[in-house]
Amino acid sequence: MDQSYPLIKPNQEILNYEPTADEKKTKIGKYTIRRLFEGELDEQDNAAINKFLDEAGPFQNPIWTRPQILRFLQANNFKKDQTVSTMQQYEEWVKTLPINYDEQVEQFLKAGIIYIQGRDHSYRPIIVLNAYKVNFNSMSLEQYLRGLTYFLQVVVNDMMVSGKVENWVILIDLDYKGMIGLQINALKQVMSYLQNNYRSRLYKMFIFNTTMMLNVTWNMAKLFLEEITQQKIIFVKGDVKQLFQLVNKEQIEEKFGGTQTNRVEFWPPSIVSANFRKNT
Repeated sequence: MDQSYPLIKPNQEILNYEPTADEKKTKIGKYTIRRLFEGELDEQDNAAINKFLDEAGPFQNPIWTRPQILRFLQANNFKKDQTVSTMQQYEEWVKTLPINYDEQVEQFLKAGIIYIQGRDHSYRPIIVLNAYKVNFNSMSLEQYLRGLTYFLQVVVNDMMVSGKVENWVILIDLDYKGMIGLQINALKQVMSYLQNNYRSRLYKMFIFNTTMMLNVTWNMAKLFLEEITQQKIIFVKGDVKQLFQLVNKEQIEEKFGGTQTNRVEFWPPSIVSANFRKNT
């Protein structure tokens, strides 16, 4: 099935956007990280790439542009062997693309497990993941991952703008539900899948409506995530101030404290409001 999604494509306002220096490269904890990789790289970036290529290169696959190599270097804390290993894994994963839009993918996309919500002040796509809707009695993990991959490829290909918008914001709703071991293991796999195949794409992740048990589970699960990724994750406990420093309330559903009516239809993707400005 041939699919196109005109309602989420960047408008002229987004295409004309010029990111600030801090949006291109910033400090998180003890790390200085690049958020936008396409476009002009600085002297430090080029030196790191050149050193890596001298020690581990060359790489024949055309997917390995200098910005893409830097993306993987940064995600692996510039460790050579680890970077090479994840690059090899990524090459194998790329061979599975594109995912065909079929009935199973459509079932996943229309279930409301994951959907596009809007954009933040810097036009980064906002993605909602309703983790409590995960049900392995109705879908297999393989179907989840196929649907998730199709969805994220749409976000990358139809919503990102090289050198201007290259990251996303994720809102996870747990709906105060407990999660059985199978769901927890699946969530770990999904988190690892995102981390491995969509390097340096996460800007912030906000987790809503957790239970005490899930907080304990998180403390164990986060050990599987890289330190930089851990520092991007925020547990929301009543106060949504941090979210609305990034996002206009019109971009967010009421269940997360915004003004947008809670969605009941999730696919094809759409953005309800074109107001991305800061809240007044």
